[in-house]
Amino acid sequence: MKISDTITEKILTDNNFSMELAKKIGIQQGSLLSSIRRNRDSRILRLWEAVMFYKEQGYTEEEIFTDYIENQNVIKDKKNE
Repeated sequence: MKISDTITEKILTDNNFSMELAKKIGIQQGSLLSSIRRNRDSRILRLWEAVMFYKEQGYTEEEIFTDYIENQNVIKDKKNE
C-alpha cells in the first residue's frame, strides 16, 4: 500500500506535523523531509509508528492509503466469484 498524497503533502507543508512524525519514528525532521522529497513512496512513511501517528491525528485508513479502496473492492469481487 502507498501513502496518499494528502499525507505526504501534509508532511511537506506542515512543520509541526512533520516534526511530530519525525519524533515518533525516531529520525530528524530534515531527514524525513529529504527522504520524502527524493521518494514520495519512502518506506518510512509506512512504518507502523507513522501510520499510528496519522490515525492519532484523525486520519482514516481510507485517507492514509491510496490503494485502500481498490484493495477492498478486489476482496469483495473475489468473494462474489
